[in-house]
Amino acid sequence: MRLVAYNFLSGGSAKRAGQWSRLVRTLKPDVVFGQECRHPAECPGERFRPDPRDTFAWRSARGPRWGTGIFVRDARLVPVDIPQYGGWVVGGEVRASGWSTRPVQLFSIHGPAGESGYVRTMHEILDRIARVRGEADLVLGGDFNVAVGYRDATDPRSLSKGERALLDRIGTELDLVSCWQTANPGRRLAQTLRWSANPKTPYHCDGIFVPRAWCPRLTACRVVVGSRWRALSDHNPVLAELEGPA
Repeated sequence: MRLVAYNFLSGGSAKRAGQWSRLVRTLKPDVVFGQECRHPAECPGERFRPDPRDTFAWRSARGPRWGTGIFVRDARLVPVDIPQYGGWVVGGEVRASGWSTRPVQLFSIHGPAGESGYVRTMHEILDRIARVRGEADLVLGGDFNVAVGYRDATDPRSLSKGERALLDRIGTELDLVSCWQTANPGRRLAQTLRWSANPKTPYHCDGIFVPRAWCPRLTACRVVVGSRWRALSDHNPVLAELEGPA
């Protein structure tokens, strides 16, 4: 199973075309958690189209230009609505064999600032997800706009108390782990965002969280880099690879 989180940057453009095609062709994802994306049919110069057996769910966050979406290959996704965050959180319960012995819910998340800042807004989103999850295994992926991994004292970018508390909650209450940090123990967080005003600071706000019980299945997680990706967005894709049923 190959899971990808990717922020397309303002829905793409005529000069930054073919993002879906490149994702699907080079990373071969089973799931794409997309932020600032559009349906492939609405993207300039995009040739990729989901297969009828695939699922593509999308909600607008900023008018028709971009929103949050999720692509699931060769499986049906039954939508699960997250009240008040329809354009920022999109997902549902997947109908596919071999994913887990339990129901699985997938959510693509683009963390908005909201009225109280990114950390408090992410807590509100987690509150709503926790209410609807039932007995399902959760998989969360996206651009959270907060750090999605712990930093140590030597890291050039500090971790705020609010970010740490949010990560603690994800790990304890939801019993999820960061794929990147779990697959790369002891390493400093890799850069996923090259913010235009500060492109060298290692922002690590894009990621994928899976159930702790899935850790034995996690074989790798990497931030995908290269000149082609730099030309398409200021975010890099995060690719997690898992094997076998839970």
